Amino acid sequence: MPQKLNRYFDNATTSYPKPEEMKRVLAHFYDVPVGSYGRSADEATLSITLKVEELRDRLAAWLDVSEASHILFCENATFGLNAILKGYKPLRKPGSIVWISPMEHNAVMRPLTALCAGNGISYRIMPHLPDGTIDTARLAEEWPGSQTALACINLESNVNGMMQPIESIANELHRLGVPILCDATQLPGTERIEADRLGIDFVAFTGHKGLLGPSGTGGYFIRHPESVEPLTAGGNGVHSESMDITVEMPDRFMAGTPNMLGLVALAESVAHLPAYGITQEQWCDALDEMAEMEGLTVWRSADRKRQGYVCSLTHETLLPSETGDLLLHRHGLITRTGLHCAPLAHRTLGTDKTGTVRISLSPYHTSQDLQLLLTGLRDVLHNR
Repeated sequence: MPQKLNRYFDNATTSYPKPEEMKRVLAHFYDVPVGSYGRSADEATLSITLKVEELRDRLAAWLDVSEASHILFCENATFGLNAILKGYKPLRKPGSIVWISPMEHNAVMRPLTALCAGNGISYRIMPHLPDGTIDTARLAEEWPGSQTALACINLESNVNGMMQPIESIANELHRLGVPILCDATQLPGTERIEADRLGIDFVAFTGHKGLLGPSGTGGYFIRHPESVEPLTAGGNGVHSESMDITVEMPDRFMAGTPNMLGLVALAESVAHLPAYGITQEQWCDALDEMAEMEGLTVWRSADRKRQGYVCSLTHETLLPSETGDLLLHRHGLITRTGLHCAPLAHRTLGTDKTGTVRISLSPYHTSQDLQLLLTGLRDVLHNR
């Protein structure tokens, strides 16, 4: 990768840079004639089909699921979450309750709000600590009851980077008999999920963030396909003589021609995921430095061991938009300001009035890049 300083700190939106292997695929994919994945028998298309199935196997290892065919590809995690929430049969029963973490993204909240308005269901927020961590000690006493059809857990917050203690949460939810949907959108590709061991029923993920792939790629995992009605229907090259939706996996949930270019590029990204150049300890030390800067509040996990490579900042006098503009125009540092499509998380933290400046790292960031960020922050705060 280029050795120049990396001033891009908005990887929670879309990661940068991308692996060179992925970029080569994007540049040369259409140098040869390509048919449709799983349909055509020519050498080029067969090669692409095999590459997509290789991706499915790699993602199965990342999710730690034995049924790779239960991993469905789509354009992003938002589609996957919609497909699960809108297709999950128990949520069609009036009176059903969805139990959610306090840090859910609008990719969950908007479809869920629409379902609540039209289906006679409701949602409740799980008990939690000030940083949004689910309070497992209080889950049993605040369980909404047997009508709880699903629990939604955002594994890593896109606002403060807090990673939920999913093992203890899953154990308690299993004891209560509640199926589990995990949103893995912000997790790095190097952070395994262990869905089989933890008994997680659904996982949604995206390709363009921690997996370092192109936009327009993602997917979701369904443990029990019979519990979900497909969101879309159409041709998939299987049992074409029938007008009924096929039952075979993954074809049942993958109607139409998929984003072959994006999936093959994602396969290269997943195959070449680097380790993070900045350790979690170095990152948390940098957050401590930020917290000591005058007037600055750092929104992060209360537990250093569960701090992802995302944090948020607010200042006692500067608006987030002002801080972000100064970082960009004075130092070329790219961050994101606002509510980050997660108003519920901001309400939980108490930052919903103004939003925050969000900083998020890439595996390719170095300690020199981090020092550049810290220097820029100090300058902006002291010389405004």
